[in-house]
Amino acid sequence: MGSKNNSRAKILVRGKVQGVGFRYYILQRAQECRLSGYTQNLPGGEVETVVEGDKMFIEDLYRAIQRGPKGSEVKEALITWEDPKGNFRTFEIKK
Repeated sequence: MGSKNNSRAKILVRGKVQGVGFRYYILQRAQECRLSGYTQNLPGGEVETVVEGDKMFIEDLYRAIQRGPKGSEVKEALITWEDPKGNFRTFEIKK
C-alpha cells in the first residue's frame, strides 16, 4: 500500500461479454495479478471492472480483457486511469 506503482483503472468492455463467463475470467486474472477491486455486468450489456494495484499488472489484466475468454467477442475495451483510493481489500464479482 502507498507504493509508487499503486494505480487505479476503470475498464468498460462492450461486445458479447455477458453470459460467457467473462466476469469469472476477469476474477481469475485479477487474482493472479494480486489486484483488488470488482467486476460487474451493467444493464446495457457491458462489463465494468474497477481495479487497483501495480500499474504493470493492471495493464496485463487489460490485455487479457481485450482478448476475453473463449466464447466472448470483445468489440471495445476502454480503460480510464484514476487516482487510487485504496478502498478495496480483495477482488470480487458484484451481482
